Amino acid sequence: MKNIKSYAAIAALALALTACGNNANDAKPEDASKEATTEEAATTETGEKVGEATAAGYGGDIKVKVTMDGDTIKDIQVDHTETEGIGADAIPQLVEEIKKNNGTEGVDNVSGATVSSEALKTAVDEAIKAAK
Repeated sequence: MKNIKSYAAIAALALALTACGNNANDAKPEDASKEATTEEAATTETGEKVGEATAAGYGGDIKVKVTMDGDTIKDIQVDHTETEGIGADAIPQLVEEIKKNNGTEGVDNVSGATVSSEALKTAVDEAIKAAK
C-alpha cells in the first residue's frame, strides 16, 4: 500500500510540474517591440506621409506600411507569413480595428494569436511614428 501512495504522489507532482512548465522559445509580446525596425518615411503626391516598420511575429516578420493624412490613418498594408487560420486570420481583424480607432490604443489582441497581434500593433505604432 505504501508503494501505491508513493507512485500516486510522484505522478501528481509530475503532472503539476508539467502543467506549470514554461517554453523559453515562445516569443513574448514585449519581444516584438524590441525587434521593431522602421524605415524612413515617404510623402505621396497628395501630401500623405507613409511610414514603414517591421516586427517579429509568430510565423516570421510582419511588415506594415501605414499611410497617414495628418494625424489620421488612411491605409494600412501588411505583408506577413503568419499561421493560416490563426495569426493570418487575426491580421485583417486587427487592421480594421486599428483604422477604426485611428491607432492601436484600445485595440485588444485576438485570442490565440497574441504574438501576431502584439507584433502587428508594434509595427503599426512604429510606422505611425516614422510617418509623423
